[in-house]
Amino acid sequence: MHYRQDLQKIAQQAREKVFACANERVDVIVSTNALHVGYIGGYRSVMLDADRTYRCGIVSTREKTLLITGASDAAPALEVFDDPACIYRYGEFYIGGVSYAAMPPASSNFFAAMQAALLSVVEPRHTVGVDVIHQSDAEPIASALRGARSLDAKPFFTAARSTKSDLEVEKLATTSAMTEHGIQMAFDHARAGVSELDLSTIIYREIIAAGGIPRFVVVTSGLRSALVDAYATTAKLRQGDLLRIDVGCTVDGYWADTARTAVVGEPTRMQSERYAAILDGELAQMRMARPGIEASSLFRVAVDAVRRGALAGYQRTHCGHGLGLTAHEFPSLAANNETVLKEGMVLCVETPYYELGWGGMMVEDTILITADGNRPLTKADRHLRVI
Repeated sequence: MHYRQDLQKIAQQAREKVFACANERVDVIVSTNALHVGYIGGYRSVMLDADRTYRCGIVSTREKTLLITGASDAAPALEVFDDPACIYRYGEFYIGGVSYAAMPPASSNFFAAMQAALLSVVEPRHTVGVDVIHQSDAEPIASALRGARSLDAKPFFTAARSTKSDLEVEKLATTSAMTEHGIQMAFDHARAGVSELDLSTIIYREIIAAGGIPRFVVVTSGLRSALVDAYATTAKLRQGDLLRIDVGCTVDGYWADTARTAVVGEPTRMQSERYAAILDGELAQMRMARPGIEASSLFRVAVDAVRRGALAGYQRTHCGHGLGLTAHEFPSLAANNETVLKEGMVLCVETPYYELGWGGMMVEDTILITADGNRPLTKADRHLRVI
């Protein structure tokens, strides 16, 4: 069987980070958050996309990680978990050739499987970090701790996820390259008479062909370009239209979020000047971003730069956000966020502008905070494209 050593290595590093971020010694970490199951376990079930009620979990010590998942995941999970004894199933599902005998007995439901996994590793002397997605998960977990002390593990995950390992950065760079390629292919095809749906189809196709999973593909044109997060329609591009594209995809659970703007034919003076203003704002962020800078400083420098241009009344609630296991995560680049940037953070910087009855435009890039500044993970031309 094909074994995903890359995912297991990323997960191992993530587990080490989470345990290191504990303010006191923690012997076991348990999570029912699907994001964190993938983060420290390495396995991400397709069922999580197909069924929003699907449950999975993880129980981890520093030496061993146990996956709790539906019985249909038993075979694909073996691509990441090479030891069948680490896969705790619930429900019924049958696949020929799978050695169920090497796995713990299947449980009737998710919580029964979770309790079985906890009972196999937790001892009364242990301290257990508990990270639940639903508060109702806490009671059945507590009943299996056998008197062990428990504490909230959410802060450990937040701290660990705020910076990225080299392997995580590689995944984020890969997803960023996919979005940029898809956007470029759409721009290459765009012209008056082509529909938004035609262009979104190209982007979907290119991301899928490269091995990514499209998560959102916003292609809006003309007056529709002012609609912040809208699906593409059969609306056709016309001469003079703004074309705003904002794309997110994932690879192995790691996100990209990239945006670019074009105009059909030569831009008007207003289009050029307004775009120049928002680009100045984004570039000001990229010049400033480095360890020790507060998130709020990036917000202010962006807004101030845009306001000095053709958008004196520019307003935003944020001018960027963290990127990683989700498209929007800690920290938000907002006015009141005093979070200090650290080496290893990955951020999206952006300065969108939307005006109903006129249109919308945006430029959004992904940067890695380095020891002496930052390094862009997105490379594509940031200027207003003319198509």
